[in-house]
Amino acid sequence: GFVASLMFVLVPTVFLLVLYIQTSSRQG
Repeated sequence: GFVASLMFVLVPTVFLLVLYIQTSSRQG
């Protein structure tokens, strides 16, 4: 389904984005 594939892409992307923001704010 469309929603399942969307979640499959969106969830790791959001997770990596939050992780990246936390790491960059910690360094910056």
